[in-house]
Amino acid sequence: MTTFDEIKSSSPDMFPESVHVECREGWAGIVASFLLDARMVCIANATDLRVLAVRQDLGALRIDAEYESADKWLFSRFLLLAEFRSRVTCEECGRPGHMRTTGGWKRCRCDEHSTPEEREQPPRPAWTLGRETSKGFLWYDQAIDDVRIVDDLASIGMPAHHIERRKDGL
Repeated sequence: MTTFDEIKSSSPDMFPESVHVECREGWAGIVASFLLDARMVCIANATDLRVLAVRQDLGALRIDAEYESADKWLFSRFLLLAEFRSRVTCEECGRPGHMRTTGGWKRCRCDEHSTPEEREQPPRPAWTLGRETSKGFLWYDQAIDDVRIVDDLASIGMPAHHIERRKDGL
C-alpha cells in the first residue's frame, strides 16, 4: 500500500513535505493516482500544481490544490474522481468499503474497520456517486473506474422522485 510519506518523497514539487494530511493511509493510493493524472496534464500544459491539504470531509476525500491551467474542467474532473473513489474505499486500509454513519459522523469503511452498528448499514445506491456540474450530471462508474456525464438519470438507478425534484430545481 502506498503511504503519504512515500508520496511526499516521490512528488515534492506537487506534494511538499508541508502538506497538511487529515485522513488515514487507506486513501493514499487515491491521492497518488490523482497526482499521476494531474502530472500528465501539467506536463502537457506547461503548468504547475501544488497540493495544499488532503482531508476527509463528510466521509469523503477532499484535495485542496492550487493550479493554473486553461483546462480547469480537467483538474476538477480529477478532483471529483478522487472524491468518488474515496466514497467506495476504506479510509483505513484502502480495500472496498462504503459510506457509513455513526453518531452523525460519516465515514467510508470496510466491514473489518467498521463498528457492529455500521456493519448493519447497507451500501449507498450507485446513483449517489455523482454530482451536478457545469457540464451536466457527472457520475462515478465503478465498473470502469472513471467518471462520465449522464443524461438519463434513470439509467444509473436514480429514483423517479429524485429526478423530478432535480428537474423542479429543488
